[in-house]
Amino acid sequence: MIAFLFAAALAAMPKIDIVYPPFGTIYDRGCAKQELIAEAGKLRSSLQSEWDAEGPKYFSVVSQEASLPFPYREMQAYLSVCDVSTMSMPLIINVRSFLPSSKEHPPEGDFSEKLFHELMHHYVAPVHNASALRAKYANEHAVVLNHLHVMALEKLALTRLGKTEELKYLDWEYRTDPPRAHYKRAWEIVNDIEGYRAFIKELQGAARTNP
Repeated sequence: MIAFLFAAALAAMPKIDIVYPPFGTIYDRGCAKQELIAEAGKLRSSLQSEWDAEGPKYFSVVSQEASLPFPYREMQAYLSVCDVSTMSMPLIINVRSFLPSSKEHPPEGDFSEKLFHELMHHYVAPVHNASALRAKYANEHAVVLNHLHVMALEKLALTRLGKTEELKYLDWEYRTDPPRAHYKRAWEIVNDIEGYRAFIKELQGAARTNP
């Protein structure tokens, strides 16, 4: 059964290519130090291997619970070491905290969790217009609304996969990082007020109406 579910997750998830040339992207060459670019270039293959191992685990949980189709069959995730936020569109993952020279120490596998977060922005789009919970919090900032179902899927996946250290780290990030005030509010709604299962139920309903 486990092998079957894992195979189903592989079929449902997009193929993700982690992209970063050894000499950096045009974007990074205009805004980052060469030594950081070189570090990121050497890191790319290990991050690809990490995602190839961890990505199907995340998608196995999502496919079991919601079963929404992912909108793309393949995507490219571009790395960056510039002062740019990780984002879903275009799909860019800031990897400065993962470089060997970084003073930050995220948990093992945090890159895959961050990539999963961004992919889930694409995944939850079908529920946006039909969500009673988004309507309930309509006066909140758009960043808050756009993260409700994404964060619920993060909480679901990390809980189901037993990634307690990653979940603890994520909770700390969302609650304490000052620039992420809207993230903090979204996390409070999902984690403390409504409970993440309420948002998962909406995704399950969207899956039934969007086979």
